[in-house]
Amino acid sequence: MSRLSFQAFCIEFYSRHIQKPSPVVYAMFKESGLLELLKTDYEDLHGVGMEALMQFFDEYLAKSSCSFASATTEKVEHNQVRATNIPEVVKILCHYYNISEDEALKRFYESATGANFADDETGLYGQSALHIAGLFIVERDGDLDHSRL
Repeated sequence: MSRLSFQAFCIEFYSRHIQKPSPVVYAMFKESGLLELLKTDYEDLHGVGMEALMQFFDEYLAKSSCSFASATTEKVEHNQVRATNIPEVVKILCHYYNISEDEALKRFYESATGANFADDETGLYGQSALHIAGLFIVERDGDLDHSRL
């Protein structure tokens, strides 16, 4: 998917999410800087699941100075997104370190990365499992051996 296609996809799906016309959503994205963010952070965002993207947009717009934001967003909790992502992170860590699921889960929840992932303010809930696992590995080992992934 091209950056342009991704921007259009996000606008159209967010339009449906908040029940506003897509030109209104485009204006919100443009005014808040989110439209540019979709281009510059394409590599990180295009693999994020739909629910996580919608929640990311909700929070991003709520925190922006966008004049539309207050009328269209509300506080959202991200437990479901994290609950979906954590098993994938654990699988990656099991493979990378050749450890059990229990050990990988323990290490993750006891790490700074795990604490940051649990904090909605960091926005990590919207990142891919591979990205989160990579952050954990770098935190723990100082470097990432891509050949082990």
